[in-house]
Amino acid sequence: MATNLVSARKAIEDDILEHEKAIIDLKGRLNTMTTIARLPPELLSEIFLYVAKAAYEDPRAFYSRYYHSSGFYAWVSVTHVCRNWRAIALNTPRLWGYVVVSRKVVVDELLARSKKAPLLISANVISSEDEKSKVLKSIGQDASRLQELRLSGPVRVLQDVLRQFTEPSRTLERLVLSESIPPQYLASDTSVPSMFQAQHPSLRYLELSRLVFSWNNSLLSSSGITHLKLVGRLDSQSMLGMFDHLLLAIEQLSCLEVLDLEDAIPRLPDDTKTLPTPQRTLSLPRLQRLSLSGNSLDCGNLLNHLSFPSGARLKLIGRGGVGATELLRVVSQHLARSEPLRSARLCRMYTGRIEANGWREVLDPKRSKHPCIELQVDTLACSSVASYLVNTSKMFTGVRNLDVEALDHDWRWKDVFAGMPDLRILAVTGDPQEQFIQALSATRKGRRNRPPSLVLPRLRILKLSGARMCSPDYDDPPEFLDKLEDWLIMRCNYDLPIDELHMDNCLNLTEEDVERLDEVVPYVKWDGLVNFESEEEEDEEYDDYADYPYDDYHYDYDGFDGDDYFGDPWGFF
Repeated sequence: MATNLVSARKAIEDDILEHEKAIIDLKGRLNTMTTIARLPPELLSEIFLYVAKAAYEDPRAFYSRYYHSSGFYAWVSVTHVCRNWRAIALNTPRLWGYVVVSRKVVVDELLARSKKAPLLISANVISSEDEKSKVLKSIGQDASRLQELRLSGPVRVLQDVLRQFTEPSRTLERLVLSESIPPQYLASDTSVPSMFQAQHPSLRYLELSRLVFSWNNSLLSSSGITHLKLVGRLDSQSMLGMFDHLLLAIEQLSCLEVLDLEDAIPRLPDDTKTLPTPQRTLSLPRLQRLSLSGNSLDCGNLLNHLSFPSGARLKLIGRGGVGATELLRVVSQHLARSEPLRSARLCRMYTGRIEANGWREVLDPKRSKHPCIELQVDTLACSSVASYLVNTSKMFTGVRNLDVEALDHDWRWKDVFAGMPDLRILAVTGDPQEQFIQALSATRKGRRNRPPSLVLPRLRILKLSGARMCSPDYDDPPEFLDKLEDWLIMRCNYDLPIDELHMDNCLNLTEEDVERLDEVVPYVKWDGLVNFESEEEEDEEYDDYADYPYDDYHYDYDGFDGDDYFGDPWGFF
């Protein structure tokens, strides 16, 4: 009796299983009738690759010590949509070549599924003894498929891992090494792994950040490199080698398109005040972007030895006021060989630096990106640097559209206007202060018996944002508003009228004031905001922070393991 009951139950369960398989099969056939199911497998494969690549290139997967690798492998969920998608994914070996190193069992599965496809490896390692380091060491012993390697972590851990990469990789195209934790030892205590001692024939992208290196290292002169980024360490400047070593290395990089150096230029002697005359000039015919950051004289010295296309974008950050003028002189010589700048943006930074951006097209600097020239120079120790930048250097002579940030700073407006005589549009953010109108009202002598004229004769549009138009009670005449009105009338008397006046977020401005200006200027654009200053300014709002007990807080991340997961959180298996 019991046997018959078990048999009957087994038969029913078999029928249920058979019907479930039939239902799954019917659902699969139904899925094939959807629009997305009509996409060819090759196209779906490319879409999956795009999703995996986007997750792999997420900066958190590389730079953050506390980024869970489960955040990267979330893309695996595309393989759970249907049987067809999973089959396509499993038959796309390149898809599994994007590896953010986590637990060994996961990496082993990825390597197996990737078959012979190129490998792109990314890892943030903390200790030579953790599981990630061991996985990387095993990969290093067979690097024949390695196309990209991105590692970040303490220098000594990186060195220990890279010692397993004993042979130059013939397939390696991209190498990024970054020291992510401040070093607790001197630069002289480090040694260079053997991987650094040879060229890699396929290498195109090389980035070394806060690592000790020397310019006579053969890795830095791999002839195929198109993108070179080096971030040096201030405690290892003497180990960079000689300046001639840098020139010899760059001379080998004939394919270079992007050169980005920060604290990576061998220093000139400390008593150097002016740049030495270059003995030779290196040609970089394919260069598209050059970024130099470091001591002003050192940046100017390297720039003085380089020749590149006029269309290349420049970004220069010079520290120290001693060599700032020399750096600007070399920059102006480079700009003189190309089309003049037509738009510019000036900003004084609270650190005592001036930031200047320039474009060769007439555009709105406030809304535009990717300037052809970006400059940052120190002016705190030498105020004449600002005048040299905007006037003496002649870099901005052809500028027609200028945007200036005047927040809490007084520009030498006479120098600004003298260096940009062709201005058509002038936008000022912040309070331009008293000398602004005075500089705009200056006259210049006429040539060849012509009558005198005003500065900026072609100026037609003035934009003011956040300007203090007058005092709250209008008790200190003549106010800025009065001077502005007088200047507008003066322009009309000289037959050089302002066509447009834009005002937004201005202080102590009323509708009656705008009507006054509207009688002089054909087109006045006002945002309609009436914003008056309070009579008493509250300056003590930050005093309470002085005795804040910061030492009572303790941030302890030791022992954190971002990959401490169990089971199969990503659905690989």
